[in-house]
Amino acid sequence: MELIENLLQLLVTFVGALLSGLSYRRSRRQAYFLLLCFYGCFALGALYWTLYLLLFDTTPRVFYVSEFGWVASLIFLRILQATLAGTEERCFRCRRAWLAPAFGVPLLAFYCTFGDILSNLLWCGMMIWLSFCSIRGLVCANGQTGAAWKMRYFHIGVLCFVASEYLLWTVGCFWPDTSPASPTFWCDMLLTLAIFGLLPAARKAVDA
Repeated sequence: MELIENLLQLLVTFVGALLSGLSYRRSRRQAYFLLLCFYGCFALGALYWTLYLLLFDTTPRVFYVSEFGWVASLIFLRILQATLAGTEERCFRCRRAWLAPAFGVPLLAFYCTFGDILSNLLWCGMMIWLSFCSIRGLVCANGQTGAAWKMRYFHIGVLCFVASEYLLWTVGCFWPDTSPASPTFWCDMLLTLAIFGLLPAARKAVDA
């Protein structure tokens, strides 16, 4: 079942990269190129993981190969956030945004008891940063109109992605099994939906 999960995620990210690339070719908008890089890097990480499962029927031992691609995809997603954010949003002060580290730091400490400390620092650090900026942008967009208001969809999409990752990691600590009877399987499906949902959410912000 883990192979099916990864094949589906590979397919979704490949389709996301393809559609983003086509949108960039038509419009030449930098945001679509960054979205292409996000999906492309995520797809490369998923490709290595899937091929390893397919060839050796076991989870990759050198998981850092996939992690390089996945962490790179988060970096491109953050650059996309900064590209789409207006001057007002970047300068906006929001106390609610501090919910991101208030929630993420305890989870980081929890994950470090189960896995590699460096890997968890990288992942949770990026998730905290992404969610901090999205909460700030979401609050800033409320009450506005036009392009600024449509940014809400993108910020909600990023928050759904972050929440899905956190949920998958947390559930995976207690139920490492990936069978359909395990919550981990369904959380991974939820993450795949959240990844694909970033495409229409970003389009609303880019084309506003």
